[in-house]
Amino acid sequence: MMIDMHTHLKSDRAYADRLVEAEKAIGVDKFVTFPAGPDGDWASNATVLAAAEKYPGVIIPFAYVALGKAAPRDLAALVKRGFKGFKCINPLKPYNDDSFMPLYAKMEELGFPVLFHTGIVGRFGDSSKHDIDTYRHKVIFLDRAARRFPKLNIIGAHLGNPDYAEAAMLTRWHPNLYFDLSGSSLKAKKPEFFSELFWWRAPEKIDGKPVLGAYNVDPYGRGPWEKIVFGTDVDPSKVAEVKADYDNLMETLQLPPNVRAAIYGNTAAKILGLG
Repeated sequence: MMIDMHTHLKSDRAYADRLVEAEKAIGVDKFVTFPAGPDGDWASNATVLAAAEKYPGVIIPFAYVALGKAAPRDLAALVKRGFKGFKCINPLKPYNDDSFMPLYAKMEELGFPVLFHTGIVGRFGDSSKHDIDTYRHKVIFLDRAARRFPKLNIIGAHLGNPDYAEAAMLTRWHPNLYFDLSGSSLKAKKPEFFSELFWWRAPEKIDGKPVLGAYNVDPYGRGPWEKIVFGTDVDPSKVAEVKADYDNLMETLQLPPNVRAAIYGNTAAKILGLG
């Protein structure tokens, strides 16, 4: 199963049709989609849910959660409506703020994953109308939630761009923390850059069980690439280009077939409870 873990919808309802066709063309079976916050012409939660109802089994809807405005009870209501996860961007405080801990606790209780925008925030529409600050999205701010809520599966978008080293070390230490490589990183950085970031390796196995040593701290015995998921985060016209960038990365680094399968869907399926 091939899964795209990071797409957005725009307010134009025909956009979903275009995205479905583009994803099918590159072999994607299912994809996660969500609003991109209050700025620009992005879809609302209601529009995302309507698209998922139109394409059941293909679109997996995540709900945008406005950190600083939403309450834990709102999350339960979103799940009741049919959402399968949450998306956070443009928080009113840094992601590790005390006031957000009850929300993360509720996400963990509900058993659904959350995807956080990390790193630089682009400018779309009239940013002056909203309280947006890139600093609040720093990837290191995910550390507290990953530690405090070990059963909450967290996906960080964009590998923390430009704080790649922090993102890599966070995913090494936290078994519940994953990242996608969407955004400009695969354009700006050579495959060897990612190989140096993910310097540790999966442990050897004896009788099918991983032998955990000093250089592998993931208690599930996974290597670094098994913590990376496929995400596009682009207009439908550019989806195939992002797939080609991922292919180039894997081919250049000669990642084995089982690792490529993990990146393209197996890891995402586990995060989403699909397998």
